Amino acid sequence: MAALLGGIARFERWASLLAFALMALSLMADVISRRIFMTGLIGATEVAVIGMVAVAMFGVGVATDHGAHLRPRLFDALIPKALEPAMVRLSSAVTAAFFAVFAGLSGWMVWESVVLGDRTEILRLPIWTLQAMIFIAFATNMIRFAVYAGRPELRPSENLEDVVEREDEVERDDGDPA
Repeated sequence: MAALLGGIARFERWASLLAFALMALSLMADVISRRIFMTGLIGATEVAVIGMVAVAMFGVGVATDHGAHLRPRLFDALIPKALEPAMVRLSSAVTAAFFAVFAGLSGWMVWESVVLGDRTEILRLPIWTLQAMIFIAFATNMIRFAVYAGRPELRPSENLEDVVEREDEVERDDGDPA
C-alpha cells in the first residue's frame, strides 16, 4: 500500500509541476507577445486556465501527502483519546466516500462530454481532456483516503515539525527533495 501511495504522490507532484510550468509559460509568452507584437497569443489564456485547474486539482493530493492540507480542528479537543484511532479511520473513510462521490460525478461528466463532443471555445480541444484531470484527481484522492482508512499508520503527520523532519529524511535518503 505504501508503494501505491508513493506512486500516486509522484504522479500528482509531476502533474502539478508540469501544469504549473504550462500555465506560467503560456502567460509569459502571452505577455511578451503583447509587448513585442502588440497582440496576445490566441489561446494562451485558455491554456493557462487549463494548467491552473490541473494545479488546483492535483495540488489537493500534494498537500494531503505532505500533511499540509487544511482541516478544521475546532472539535478535536472534544474527542476522547481512546476514540482517536477510530475517529482517524472514520474521518479517512468519510473523506474517501466524499472523493468517491465526486469521482463518480466527474466520471459521468467526462462520459457526457465525450458523447456530446464538447470542445473548448478558442482552441477547440475536447473538453473531456480537461474534465479527465478532475476525475483523476478525485479518484487518486479517493484511493489515498481509502488506504488511510484501512492503514492509518500510512497517513502523513499533520504536525509541522514531523512534516519537516520527514522531508529532511527523504532528502538524505535519495537526494530527491520531494
